[in-house]
Amino acid sequence: MGVLRWVSITLLMIGSMCCQAGELVRFPTLPGANDPNEAYVLAMLRLGLAKSGKAYEVVAGANPMLQGRAILDASSPTGKIDVLWSMTTNERESKLLPIPIPIDKGLLGWRIPLLRADHANLLADVTGLADLSHLKAGQGHDWPDTEILRSNGLTVQTSSDYETLFSMLSVGRFDYFPRSIMEIWNDIANHPTAGFVVDDHIAIHYPAAAYFFVSPRRPQLAKDLQSGLERAIADGSFETLYQARLGPFIKRSHLGQRHVIELANPLLKMSSIPLNARGQLFQP
Repeated sequence: MGVLRWVSITLLMIGSMCCQAGELVRFPTLPGANDPNEAYVLAMLRLGLAKSGKAYEVVAGANPMLQGRAILDASSPTGKIDVLWSMTTNERESKLLPIPIPIDKGLLGWRIPLLRADHANLLADVTGLADLSHLKAGQGHDWPDTEILRSNGLTVQTSSDYETLFSMLSVGRFDYFPRSIMEIWNDIANHPTAGFVVDDHIAIHYPAAAYFFVSPRRPQLAKDLQSGLERAIADGSFETLYQARLGPFIKRSHLGQRHVIELANPLLKMSSIPLNARGQLFQP
């Protein structure tokens, strides 16, 4: 049996287990857009909950919301969101219950620029941060990446609307849109007529990890999800899912053939990532 077929059968079994009547677990969706990471992250969430041995039912929140609003809702005593996924920061860890397992293995910190096709060679001569500082990046206004880029001396144009960022790139409001290697290929597929290309020359890297964050209202959910993910790591199902869903994006990115521009991340102390989790972070 092929790996992908095995994963598909496994996910159907997991979905069946998680969809049995149980405690509701509400997650946020983006307004008016498809989150390029949602399918993978939901598969990982269902895997972790299934491995916990408890009965949970995963459902989308009633109202789509941006990342900042979802964090505010999850941290509120009267909110509706139970779990979300995000790049970890010290601030977010202080407001929510972090599950300190990098579900992306740090891929959110590996960025490749999305460009307009008529500027496909814009970054051909960029070999370091100084070269990149003359150009303008685009990012979401409430994304941690915005502060990370700016703290490293880069100019950033922001928008509060996810899809508007692609329109802004199209009309030249900024020069490049740094996207993680787990996002950029879906961006191209989701905007087939926009005239975008994936840059062939550079990658931007900063220390990062995407965690599940659970509302303080649901401490037992946090314990169950962490124990389930730890079991998935131990039995290999975490790695199988990661490789099946994200492995092709890693290969397609050809990171070894790019100039890698290293940035500092002032929002994250690497010491906050447990030693066993640090060993899971991706290295090309």
